Amino acid sequence: MRKKERMNYHWYFKETYQVGDELKTVDEVLQLTEVRLPHTTELLPLNYFDEKCYQKKSCYYYILTQEIGEATYIRFEGVMGYAKLYLNGQEVCRHKGGYTPFEYRLPENVTETGPVVLAVVVDGSERSDIPPFGGTIDYLTYSGIYREVALEYRSTNFIQHPYLQTTRHSEGVYDVRLVGEWVSLTEDASKTLTVTVAKDNQTLVKKYFQLDKSGEFACELGVLSNVEEWDLTQPSLYDVTVSIGKQDDYVFRHGFREALFTDTGFYLNGELVKIRGLNRHQSFPHTGYAMPDSAQRRDADILKYELGLNLVRTSHYPQAPAFLDRCDEIGLLVFEEIPGWQHIGEGEWQEVLVENVREMILRDRHHASIVLWGVRVNESWDHHELYTRTNEMAKKADPSRQTGGVRYMENSDFLEDVYTMNDFIYDGGDKDKLSRLIHVKTYDETHGNDAITVLRDPKQVTGNAETPYMVTEYAGHMFPTKRFDQEERLTEHALRHAAVLNKMYEQRQNSGAIGWCAFDYNTHADFGSGDRICYHGVMDAYREPKWAASVYASQQSPEERVVMTPLTHWTRGDRNMGMNMPIFVFTNCDEVELHYAGQYIETFTRQEDLYPSLPYPPILIKNMDIMWGHAFSDITFVGKIAGQEVARQSYCHNPIWAGLNVYVDEERALDNRDSWDTVRVGIQAVDQMDNVLPFLMGSVTIQIENGELLTPETVALIGGSASVWVRSLNDCHEDIQLIVHSGTFSQRLTIPVKKN
Repeated sequence: MRKKERMNYHWYFKETYQVGDELKTVDEVLQLTEVRLPHTTELLPLNYFDEKCYQKKSCYYYILTQEIGEATYIRFEGVMGYAKLYLNGQEVCRHKGGYTPFEYRLPENVTETGPVVLAVVVDGSERSDIPPFGGTIDYLTYSGIYREVALEYRSTNFIQHPYLQTTRHSEGVYDVRLVGEWVSLTEDASKTLTVTVAKDNQTLVKKYFQLDKSGEFACELGVLSNVEEWDLTQPSLYDVTVSIGKQDDYVFRHGFREALFTDTGFYLNGELVKIRGLNRHQSFPHTGYAMPDSAQRRDADILKYELGLNLVRTSHYPQAPAFLDRCDEIGLLVFEEIPGWQHIGEGEWQEVLVENVREMILRDRHHASIVLWGVRVNESWDHHELYTRTNEMAKKADPSRQTGGVRYMENSDFLEDVYTMNDFIYDGGDKDKLSRLIHVKTYDETHGNDAITVLRDPKQVTGNAETPYMVTEYAGHMFPTKRFDQEERLTEHALRHAAVLNKMYEQRQNSGAIGWCAFDYNTHADFGSGDRICYHGVMDAYREPKWAASVYASQQSPEERVVMTPLTHWTRGDRNMGMNMPIFVFTNCDEVELHYAGQYIETFTRQEDLYPSLPYPPILIKNMDIMWGHAFSDITFVGKIAGQEVARQSYCHNPIWAGLNVYVDEERALDNRDSWDTVRVGIQAVDQMDNVLPFLMGSVTIQIENGELLTPETVALIGGSASVWVRSLNDCHEDIQLIVHSGTFSQRLTIPVKKN
């Protein structure tokens, strides 16, 4: 029976590696700093830091005392970016690339004569022989052992990388085959392979196969009927158990579905689905990539439930298994791609890239949520030879899925199944007007009152109308926007996203659009706003929404979640000329009532000409300017569905700092049994009506018991809010107590911790 033992506690860390550090003895290791995984080599401030601080060699140590059997493997899910593994000072393994896993078979009985020092030398420099490095990249690649490590006890005959290949005949009817690899550490002998597919303790099929030799295999399970299909609203998952002889059980989950990109759009189980997505970087403030499974899963929930998306692109690399697991569970589609950003290296670099394709697909091909493999370096030039190889590798590892290759060029060398295009044509520039003030070139080169090009025609990009097509980036750096920007910029940011989505829904050939991007992220000095942040997200780096987030959130059905976000701070001078109208309300309500100074004013519904192709166009509030110099009063928006009030939002005309709102981002108990756990705590400075004060700049001081902060104890309030991630302690199972102070305001918060 296969057994997994997580190794996330009791690691030791030396920040700067020196030659010979891999030779340290047990006693010397015990003098070092003890750390827990996931771990980053450098905790960072939010901005204005030198990214070279983590681009160095460090060393991690683990003292092995466990009994090591004949087939015991140590598996690393992610080490950034070049790792060398040593046992008692002897190099035994190395791996290039920080986004895919690697493992090493430990010598049998290696700990029989005493503890063994396992040393991992981590090179966090941007080596030119490893993707995505060699050029410049618009994101950071934080060094460390930033994903989990585990011992896996296997039998001498075991199964690797199994998944189900399926062909859909009709609703609930699939032709199924099991594909995988049988690894034998002994002499080959005929073995019986048992395959069971079950759900909720009900067996769908159980079959036996005779394997005569080790290596890759394919076993036909035949046509299965009455299958519960995996889709966006009912993501049914089956447990698949694969056993070889009586020695090894490999269990994975499978969702039965058909996903197909065509020249008329994307179809899931035969139903046309317009893809509405965003790109996600897996980074977080301060800890970089080093966040536990709970934080990865929470991001998937934010994308699905708070933003109302149906797809996420893992830009620009394979992301955490826990993130993909959660996408499977909640019905969030995934476009997963290989590491890279514009640059194509030579020689060894290309070999590593092709290997990254193989490693990514073998790790993740069992995930129902993944509908497209990205086999081209994001925004790179054409390279026929290299991308022929990456496509061939993808089709060899998984012939059941289509491939895409993200580019920014029209009529590019098209080797994949889907033409995936970063379309930044909509920059909103008016060349004639702007050129009077500054020399400027815009993408769309709009002249005067000519219509602005929001998205290119897919036929213009691909050269024909028969090519499956999807937009994979838009917005982003065309209009970077901070959560605490001036009202008109926040509004225009939202309207730009709305305009692209609206155009996407109009285009028959376009399968959908994936905006840039979900969350603000740290970047190199070559990019961003000069402070090491790209403010390209519809949420900030702490996962707090900007107004553009409501564009996406409001497109989901009100049966899933009612959304009503008026794009206003309700001021008398934040907008130019002291104006405060019109106000766009992004909502999935039928209508919005406006009340001013306690009096009903008017009920507003949707206009036919305002983003009419969106599932839920915004409602425009207008014709009620409160002129400069006149009395100014409170305002209330009331959202109604079928005549019933379902949402209400009020704003006061004279906001003052009235208190703190301290809350936990998700209601659950922290679980530190297998790794440290974390949860985000939001802190808001609010006015009399409990609205965030959008331009308040201050600080809060945090006291914590039975836990740790992943930030300093004094945290800046930026635009009226702050966030901290609270981390559990592995030797403490008492509830975490948090006290937040600022000036005369104070609030206590209790975060439950699971008891062993």
